[in-house]
Amino acid sequence: MTKKELIDLLKELDIPINEGIQNDKDKYTFPRIVFWEYVWSPIVASDTEYNTTVTYQISFFSNKPRDEKLIKLKNLLNKKHLYPTIEHEYVEEEKMFHSFFPVEVIEKIE
Repeated sequence: MTKKELIDLLKELDIPINEGIQNDKDKYTFPRIVFWEYVWSPIVASDTEYNTTVTYQISFFSNKPRDEKLIKLKNLLNKKHLYPTIEHEYVEEEKMFHSFFPVEVIEKIE
């Protein structure tokens, strides 16, 4: 999967999506997604099109557990043969559920 394919997949949910940091206007919109990269792994035998596996954290915020859009996201990923372990926490001070998982994509970094 490429980064573009990941973003296109996230857009299928028709909810606010932001890369890197939370958009202030969507802070209290549920559900929503924020995602960011946190690992770069070089592909040693790469061609010139892609040279790095990039791991993104996908953070899904909702005001209820097992949100329908989270289930849809899981199913969309499964159709792409991606089966991430999805972790969950309740954020008491924000009164929201945070579900998160990694996804690896291939990119040209250099």
